[in-house]
Amino acid sequence: MLEKFYNWMMKQAESKNALGVLCFVSFIESSFFPLPPDPVLAVVVAKNSHRSMFYAIACTLASVLGGFLGYFIGYACFESLGLYILDWFNITPAKFEEIVLNMGRDTWAFWIICAKGLTPIPFKIVTIASGFAKVNLLVFFIASLITRTTRFIVLSIICKKFGNQVLSFIEKHKKIALLSIIAIVISGFLLLKLFV
Repeated sequence: MLEKFYNWMMKQAESKNALGVLCFVSFIESSFFPLPPDPVLAVVVAKNSHRSMFYAIACTLASVLGGFLGYFIGYACFESLGLYILDWFNITPAKFEEIVLNMGRDTWAFWIICAKGLTPIPFKIVTIASGFAKVNLLVFFIASLITRTTRFIVLSIICKKFGNQVLSFIEKHKKIALLSIIAIVISGFLLLKLFV
């Protein structure tokens, strides 16, 4: 299923629907979807290097808005939807409780959101935990905006500079590219289990 969605994503990234797909994937990734928007952003920027910052900002805003959906899931729908998402991603109640306890103070929550948003650790777990811990919404918004902006602008700068190489690699090695994305997702969950 992931391979089919990945192939669809990458095909759409090269089409006239690129912006919509980029924003859609960025939005759902912050609340429940496993694949990150980075490969879509990479292709879109590589093909449209003159608008790299526009796409980075669009990706950021969609991700932050999606983060609010994750926050809402943790805040208001945890018993139904939140628990289902955690179970699907194999996050134990004890591990989730540990994340929530670390977010108990807004100062800590700010730095946790900033740090985790830059790593392969799934951002959706951070957003759901923020809602469950009732992190101050302004703190949540600012931290999410900082971390997502940094991540996507840095990626856009790299892809703008090495656009042809990025496209060539993805085109020639689609399976490797998919496996790399899956490896990043898995490493994020391993980091979550080991160090959070």
